[in-house]
Amino acid sequence: MRFASTVDLKNRTNEMLRLALSGDPVVITRHGRPVASLQRLDGENLRALASGAADYAYAVFQLPFGGFYTAYGPRGPVLARVSTSAAAFERDAARYLGAAAKPASPPRWLSDAVHAAVRRHEAFKGPVDLARAGPFEREVLQALLRIPAGQVRTYGEIARALGDPGAARAVGAACARNPLPLLIPCHRVVRSDGGLGGYSLRGGVELKRRLLEGEGALVSLLP
Repeated sequence: MRFASTVDLKNRTNEMLRLALSGDPVVITRHGRPVASLQRLDGENLRALASGAADYAYAVFQLPFGGFYTAYGPRGPVLARVSTSAAAFERDAARYLGAAAKPASPPRWLSDAVHAAVRRHEAFKGPVDLARAGPFEREVLQALLRIPAGQVRTYGEIARALGDPGAARAVGAACARNPLPLLIPCHRVVRSDGGLGGYSLRGGVELKRRLLEGEGALVSLLP
């Protein structure tokens, strides 16, 4: 995985595309933070594009830290965000899905999953739609699902577990791009120096701290 700034993307577009087409995903950064990625489309990605007419719906759950909007489709939950309004989430979903998501009453399986994540700190146990994530990102996200509540892993530990010890930074980028935070518990991944690192849900690091405190995981970070 390569990292390139938005300036690199503008000035070296063809080179960035060649890297992506060769199978080496390129993470685009702005002001040092990952904001997008270029990747070769594999069979799963192409099938997702081919099924772009699939119906997507979303439900909202009022949680202590805000409205938790979750979009889902035929292959399970696909996008989750804490958003200020339905209109704002619909815009985010349209950009991510390439299709509109319509408001709906939450299906029982999704309601149970969200409440299990909040009240019992359980990661989502069913299938999730990760077709828009690159192969390495999917590996990272699957690894996050295996971190027990009350425990944390460092970005480096995840990288080593995936057989690529030098990929700690890429693991951090995959966590930042997690489309289903809370359901896929990227808040359980921290820096090797004991710092919390970032968190993609609205509320950022302070929300990450609250989630880890609720799970009793911060004790393991204390000197």
